[in-house]
Amino acid sequence: MENILSAAQEILGTAVRVEDHRDWAIFWCPFHNDASREGQGGQPNFGVNLQSGYWKCLRCGASGGSLKSLQTKLGQEWKPPVSVSAPTRPKRPPTQVQLLDEAVSEARSVVQHSPAWNYLAGRGVTPYTALVYGLGYGIPAPRVHREIIEAAKQSMMVRRDGTWLWAGGVVYADPPTQPSVMNVRYIPEDQLPKGTRNFTPLKNHKTWGNRVQPLGSWRITNSTRTLIVLEGLFDMLITAQKIHQLGREADTVAVYTNGASPSAKMHRWLSEHPQYDYVLFVTRTKRVSNGRNACRLPSDTAARKFARCDLLIN
Repeated sequence: MENILSAAQEILGTAVRVEDHRDWAIFWCPFHNDASREGQGGQPNFGVNLQSGYWKCLRCGASGGSLKSLQTKLGQEWKPPVSVSAPTRPKRPPTQVQLLDEAVSEARSVVQHSPAWNYLAGRGVTPYTALVYGLGYGIPAPRVHREIIEAAKQSMMVRRDGTWLWAGGVVYADPPTQPSVMNVRYIPEDQLPKGTRNFTPLKNHKTWGNRVQPLGSWRITNSTRTLIVLEGLFDMLITAQKIHQLGREADTVAVYTNGASPSAKMHRWLSEHPQYDYVLFVTRTKRVSNGRNACRLPSDTAARKFARCDLLIN
């Protein structure tokens, strides 16, 4: 990792920042007009993956698979900029979601009498599963101690008006206590009491914290032999229900990556745990009636590349 960072800085100049938790180094993009060093929203958008050397600009779209290809594309005459201006927007403080147990407890205490309960039922999630996974309901302004509110603010979970960004959503903390990740699935506006959410979410879900291992892996025990890897929270919940119905909880656990592209640290976790058989399910709109075509990841594959297959659990 250090060798890739050093090589990248020889080409691009000093990194604006190094995101150790994601294994990325961030630079000002050399491919589009960035002379003012402003980037988009005051931040640079060019990143180099410190594990593979893959590089990409999220603004202009330039990308490549190695630092050699970056050097080739820039040309022999390219020289790194002398200026190493800092971004105009301050760096985000480290997350403190692990301190939010009190707020999560309140979210759980109201879930059965909240819009989340009917929403979960409509999505096929049983009360048993909701309680096992400690699902909660996002209260717009939970009544918690001041230090909890400050921790939520530092974790970028609170708006300036004091409304928590989990408002009107199904809340999942992973693991259930001292979580490293907080995940919310927003309930549609028409299923909420008027005025519950005074903002419009950009997506139907949001995540805070550091994803360093598959979510749901806190259920792994010494007897676990198979991990079913899915993309989303509700994929995991429904699959966990089926595992429970089949009586396979002793040896099989459902986990999810929180998206189709797992973080670098999550990939590393998978490669460091070869003792499990991995089955990856990708959600499709068309259901398949049996599980005979499930794609099984070989447990001795060091690279741990995901195979893709349909969601076969009925």
